[in-house]
Amino acid sequence: MNKYFLKRVSDNTVVGCIFLFTCTLSCSPIAFAGQEIIISAGKGLGSVLMQRDANSTAKAAGVNYSYLFSSSNSANNSWQWWGQGSYSYLRLEHLGETQQQNIIEIKPVLRWYPQNEPLGSFAEAGVGASYLSQREFGDIQLSTKVNFALHFALGYRFTSGHTLSLRYSHFSNGYTNVPNPGFDFASINGHFSF
Repeated sequence: MNKYFLKRVSDNTVVGCIFLFTCTLSCSPIAFAGQEIIISAGKGLGSVLMQRDANSTAKAAGVNYSYLFSSSNSANNSWQWWGQGSYSYLRLEHLGETQQQNIIEIKPVLRWYPQNEPLGSFAEAGVGASYLSQREFGDIQLSTKVNFALHFALGYRFTSGHTLSLRYSHFSNGYTNVPNPGFDFASINGHFSF
């Protein structure tokens, strides 16, 4: 996806497309597959969690590719290790000008289902590396463009294999450099298995 397209797509359109596509595909069962395309729409957060300054007016859209590396069952739990690559585009109005942020991430992700098979509700966490195109975004001034990427998500996988999740993402340099204000956003995600 190019930047021009993502900049012009409204957040309501992205969320509507995720909902419509997920509902349509959840009606037709497919075999469980080991790959996902994840479409995301979200916004920046205030300073209540890990980041020091707010970017709550930021809007976000993104696309992720996930590959299932391994899966196991133990004691009525199902565990999966995924490899994930992501691209996110964020924009906000700050001091009368539009600012843009492009984020590229790569990370391993652990997904846990509290049942014997990977269906229904789940929780996941991922930690990896990211590259941010801008060190300054709104009130946040990062000291590095290369940062750690961390996310936590809660979701639900339908019998069709498609999934909806709510994700919290955090980017910072992990105090390898100062300052380390951090950068947070939340997103709703439609996962499409193949």
